Amino acid sequence: MNLHADRLLVAIALGLLAAGILPTPVRAEPWPPAPTARYASLEAARDSIGAMVFRCVSHADTAIHVSREPATFDYLYAKTTGRGWAFHITVNDTSSCPDDAMEQALTDAGWVESFGYSADGADGSNMGYVCRNFFCLVEGQWDGGDATDPSYVPEPGCKVTLTCVPRREDDAPRQ
Repeated sequence: MNLHADRLLVAIALGLLAAGILPTPVRAEPWPPAPTARYASLEAARDSIGAMVFRCVSHADTAIHVSREPATFDYLYAKTTGRGWAFHITVNDTSSCPDDAMEQALTDAGWVESFGYSADGADGSNMGYVCRNFFCLVEGQWDGGDATDPSYVPEPGCKVTLTCVPRREDDAPRQ
């Protein structure tokens, strides 16, 4: 194309945009998105995540059990450990596994996914989340069945563990 044709196309596009015929361009969000959540201390993060856990599980269902304990976490990329808290959710029946609900609760609270910790398979999934100063790993485990035996019936239930530790900037895959 020549300069005159380029200018004509731009003028036509601007005219269509002004007339409302073309949609307004959408500005792309930066990737990866920046977390908005921040906590004053590890205990504040622990208490916030604890509140999310209790909102995501049924208190009336006696087959769902929740516990909390101090934890030591092995960072995957930083090659060190961190002290934090782990929440354990055990579902002993056919109630839905709360791993997705926990991930959504973290996202809604301003945490963002840390894909270096993501894994998904027939018998579980992992997803890491970061806020401005903490890291949380959501690990789900369940009986994924037997792909070689169509008559196999998986055991009901699942286990979900949320481990929260201080975030480390050096805990990321090499670029």
